[in-house]
Formats: sequence, C-alpha cells, structure tokens
Amino acid sequence: MSPAALSQSNMALWGPRRATSLKEARRRTALVHILRLLFTIGAVLSAGWLVGTVIESSFRERHADPAAAGVSVTVHGPRFDGYDDNDRPYNLTALTAQRRRDNVALVDLVNPRLKDAASTTVEARTGVWNAELEVLDLEGDVVMTDAGGYTFTSQKTRMYVKENRVEGQEPLTGVGPIGEVKADSYEVFQNGERIVLKGNVWTRFTRKKKKAQ
Repeated sequence: MSPAALSQSNMALWGPRRATSLKEARRRTALVHILRLLFTIGAVLSAGWLVGTVIESSFRERHADPAAAGVSVTVHGPRFDGYDDNDRPYNLTALTAQRRRDNVALVDLVNPRLKDAASTTVEARTGVWNAELEVLDLEGDVVMTDAGGYTFTSQKTRMYVKENRVEGQEPLTGVGPIGEVKADSYEVFQNGERIVLKGNVWTRFTRKKKKAQ
C-alpha cells in the first residue's frame, strides 16, 4: 500500500473517533455549565434564606417584649444599705431576692429583715422592695420590735424607709412593758415617736410591779 493510501486509511479510522471525542467534550462542557448554574442558584437561595432569617430575627427582637427578653436572677443572702431623711443608716437583708423583669426597681424578697439605727427590726415572710422610692411592702407574719421592748404583729404593712414612716391597713396587735394594744389600722411617724391607732382600738395597761424593799 502506498503512503498516500495509508494516510487516507488512518484518517478514515481516526475520523469517527475524533468526532465522538468532540461530542463528548461538548457534553462535558455543557454538563459543567449546568452544574455551575445549579451551584450558583443554590448559593443565591441559601444566602437569601440566611439573610431572611437574620432580618426576621432582628424584627422579632425589635418587637419583642423587653421584659420577656430579660433574665430573672435569684440572689441568695442580699443586703441593701441606705440612709433615711435624718441621715441615720439602715440595712435590709433577706433569704433571697429576685428583681422583677417588668419593673427593675422592684425586688421580691423572701424572709426580709429591716433594721435601723435605733435597733428597731421588722421581719416578714415576704416583701417587695422599691429601690427607687425606698419603700418596703411586707406581707405575712409581720413582726416589729423596738429597743423599748415592744413587739407589734400584723399581716401586712408598708414602710416608707426613707421617711421613717409606717402604714398598715391590716389589724395590729402590740405587746410591751406597759400593756397590750389592738387596732384595725395604724400609722407610725415622727421617727417612731408617735403612733396613731384607728378602728376598734383596744388597750390594756399593765401595772408596774413594785420593787421589793
């Protein structure tokens, strides 16, 4: 076979293969373009979903109730120190304290105990301390004692600690060196030097015992 005939024979053998290779290359190229397009679309959709989620979360945070978003923390053995209008110190302690989320000025207390410079103490099962107004609302087995030996009990009372004034709209029972007293409501002011009793006031005085000679 002549060289020219051999060359034509080789071209005839390689021609279909080359055409097939070109078709496969074009198919691969088209497949790559399709994959790239799908990847791009997926990335855009993912980014859009992410941005939408962030926007939605931000929107919810802006319109959420601030109180619900807060965290309520219970403090064990708290202590509050301050001074009344006469610059006399006082301290307020409790078993636990928990600040309210809807009003951070209010603190719920368990077993609160208030003591002032005159050694007057007040205790109760529960209480609410208004840190801004320095007002203490006590409820449940309220017991007030002073240095003179008097003990007053009630179920509910309000103490204006800054003003050194006490108000009570629940029945009061008092026992001391000179006798007993009962009333439906009461008020203590002028630094404890004056007590006003109202409603079904009852008193019984105890005679002082004569000293043995």
